[in-house]
Amino acid sequence: MEQPLLIDRSTTIKQLLNFKQEEVIAALVKLNKNFSKLRNPVLRKILARRVSIADACKIAGCNIHEFLRTMENIGFQLNASSSDSSPLMKEDFKLPPPELTVELDVRPVLADNKDPLKLIMLKANELRSGQYLKIINTFEPLPLINLLSGKGFSAHTQFISRDLVHTYFHRTEVGNITPISPPTIEKTPLYNIESLLKKYEGKLVEIDVTMFEMPKPMLTILEKLEQMKDDEALFVHHKKVPVYLLPHLREKGYEYVIQDEGGSKVTLFIYKL
Repeated sequence: MEQPLLIDRSTTIKQLLNFKQEEVIAALVKLNKNFSKLRNPVLRKILARRVSIADACKIAGCNIHEFLRTMENIGFQLNASSSDSSPLMKEDFKLPPPELTVELDVRPVLADNKDPLKLIMLKANELRSGQYLKIINTFEPLPLINLLSGKGFSAHTQFISRDLVHTYFHRTEVGNITPISPPTIEKTPLYNIESLLKKYEGKLVEIDVTMFEMPKPMLTILEKLEQMKDDEALFVHHKKVPVYLLPHLREKGYEYVIQDEGGSKVTLFIYKL
């Protein structure tokens, strides 16, 4: 007989899904409709890997005791020996001392409608042995976490409040990081655009994410791409170039064309190679 998985607030959503994916998703969606995003394979892969039960409850606005009780009802076992069974339990991650913490508040950069990725990568490359990079933001930078995890960094996110998130990065592997610069936006030749529009005539999906605050534009784009067929293309109206998202698109086999529309607006034409 399969042993039940011991869980507490530090258990990741990925651990729950690995144990019994369909039952977990069904139970969580019934508990809180915000968990319906776990039905999307792309979002599930991005969100579940690093998000703990405690973090998920903060994101979804869900009571942690109700979450744990729901998981217990479908066969998980609560870790009664852990102090983490209460809302005041401590995270497994211990905050680094101030002298080992390099702090970077990217909120002013984002407020100025600029992308902080290049600055973050430069700061990460300057870290000395034992130092942590603390990113202060209004949301969890999931694509950045995925990007840096592939470059030898571990990450831990703290949800301080609804609009305040601290993410700590710590180098686990030695090596230099190549700073990433935002792509140059060039006017795409008209014949190229016309060619793409003709190719995807009747198969073009259009969305506008200009009214959304981060990270909803990224999540909306990923969710829409997951729903589309391989022979369809996505036309996106955006406030700026989603630099965090571009490496993930290439990794998934997508090509894109970026067009500067002026007035802090860009359009993206995303299609499968």
